[in-house]
Amino acid sequence: MNVRSVVFPIIETELISLVKDGFNIVIHTPPVTMPEPDFNSVKLFLTVDNIEEAKLKAVELGGRSFEGLWSNPLFTVCNIADSDGNHIQLRQFR
Repeated sequence: MNVRSVVFPIIETELISLVKDGFNIVIHTPPVTMPEPDFNSVKLFLTVDNIEEAKLKAVELGGRSFEGLWSNPLFTVCNIADSDGNHIQLRQFR
């Protein structure tokens, strides 16, 4: 990897965000204790324009919406599950 081509927009104690060519990897520790069935080592993150509308749509399509929102310096996030039970995190940039 050519380090000069990587942008480091945020490196803080709570997260590291790496961006290159429109692809973003965020490494962080969840800010809450999570029950074992709700924990996934890799989770799909989807960026949405409106978290509340996206949560409603997930439920409408047979998924689940979990309680709780939390924020970091980049975005606000929440968790949903699709109809197969796969956990997905929605994020809305600030």
